[in-house]
Amino acid sequence: MTYKHTQEEWVFNDNTLFNWVSTPYSVTCRKPGVHTVTIAAMRNLSSIPDEEKRANALLITAAPDLLNALAELLRIFPGIERNDKTIKAVVAAQAAITKATEQV
Repeated sequence: MTYKHTQEEWVFNDNTLFNWVSTPYSVTCRKPGVHTVTIAAMRNLSSIPDEEKRANALLITAAPDLLNALAELLRIFPGIERNDKTIKAVVAAQAAITKATEQV
């Protein structure tokens, strides 16, 4: 399935290596025919600790892969709901996919 998010590879950037104080971490991609596009920027203006900013950027970077993997698991294991634990897991997976792909 193709989703509406930016399809190019999302890349984690550790901007602390370049002494970027205002944006220590970011997530970008390179779209054909345009310069690098910023998906997310972890700004230093926030009260979130640097360790969390880095973890958030890494999670955002993985989001398209996580979405595709989860959707693929549900596709290849239809009817996986065999007991209470798997039913809860499938419901959670479906809710996460809906949350990630809702129309705004």
